[in-house]
Amino acid sequence: MTTSDHIDLFSEETQEDWFPTYKELRDEFPVYQIPGSKIYVLTRYEDVIYVIRHPERFINGYGTTRHPSSQKIYEEKGFLKRSVLGTNPPVHKLYRDMVDSHFNVEGSAKWKETIEDLSHNVIDGFCSDGEVEFLSSFALPIPITMITQILGLPLEDIEQLHKWSDAWVLPFSGPLSEEKENWVAEQGVAFQNYILKHVHDRRESPKDDVISHLAHGIFGDERPLTDSEIVRIIDHLYIGGNETTTFALTSGLWILLREDGLYEKILNNRDLVEPFIEEVLRLESPTQGLYRETTQDEEFHGVAIPKGSVIHIRYAAANRDERMFDNPDDIDLERKNLKRHMAFSLGEHHCPGSGLSRTEQHIALNVVLDRLPNLALSAEKNDYKHMPGLVLRSLNKLHVTFDPTEPLQAK
Repeated sequence: MTTSDHIDLFSEETQEDWFPTYKELRDEFPVYQIPGSKIYVLTRYEDVIYVIRHPERFINGYGTTRHPSSQKIYEEKGFLKRSVLGTNPPVHKLYRDMVDSHFNVEGSAKWKETIEDLSHNVIDGFCSDGEVEFLSSFALPIPITMITQILGLPLEDIEQLHKWSDAWVLPFSGPLSEEKENWVAEQGVAFQNYILKHVHDRRESPKDDVISHLAHGIFGDERPLTDSEIVRIIDHLYIGGNETTTFALTSGLWILLREDGLYEKILNNRDLVEPFIEEVLRLESPTQGLYRETTQDEEFHGVAIPKGSVIHIRYAAANRDERMFDNPDDIDLERKNLKRHMAFSLGEHHCPGSGLSRTEQHIALNVVLDRLPNLALSAEKNDYKHMPGLVLRSLNKLHVTFDPTEPLQAK
């Protein structure tokens, strides 16, 4: 059996609290076919990791654009929507080799001081208030400012870049009307053409940024990258470099303050910040799952999946699979397989920005702990509701209180 009448992955109730549904799917429907579709959802860790480890059989290729009119907008006014960083082996590695060094742990280390200074500057803007809406006032500006700077886009354009970023991820909330999807496509094309302008500028006047590196780089030791390739790489990196880290920072503070004694424990032992971040990523995966397509007939748990089907690998469900993680719904800062979660996927297609995201979260959380004494959740202002959507997960807002302090710049 691969379907159930009472399971609705698109319902508001399910998306607000995925975890009971994930357990039912893992236990009763480990291969779940979304009714009326060719999409099969896998939720057990062993199945998701199997798909990840066989990229030649389960390929990238399933896009979010559903209406031909939307695709036509990209074709006539911009570039293909699909990122070249999502291509398949063996060419995928050649693209990743051109960007990974900027965003892995080693590449991110050069930005530590910048991230710390930025975190302090952002907190200076509200530390004397004694309360703040954390997502919009802190968790959002840190990663979006950093990815803007690292890529080489003007910081004064962040407001517009944020609007384009929001439009880019809108299809992940669920199927859109043709009119709405066309609007998303128009925003996407505007973003692409904006990037293209900066690519042309860096070809003439290179700087120390990722756009310059790509504009003058050699692909596979054979040729320069095309405009289309560079635009689609930057498009992909910009979205991936800010949205999910914003979500993770917000979920992290929520978990830190809601669990009895956890805030005090980590406040007094900063060595626990790193394992805490990993547990937050496992428990509240910003990307709940992504798609693959089958290149041949497959079978999981006796269920035949025809060639050309879509596999939805549900990272967040696998991250709470008791077959892999003991007491999977609990925070365990001494978990032995702490980093085996799939919040950033694993293998060849793991998120290129995972190193930068971890660095940002580690520094930002330490600064928050240093600067905002007696942090607590604001009971009157929080409903702890999440944004709707099949793919992404984030709180809509998170209000916290703290003891007011003076800005550092005023001292």
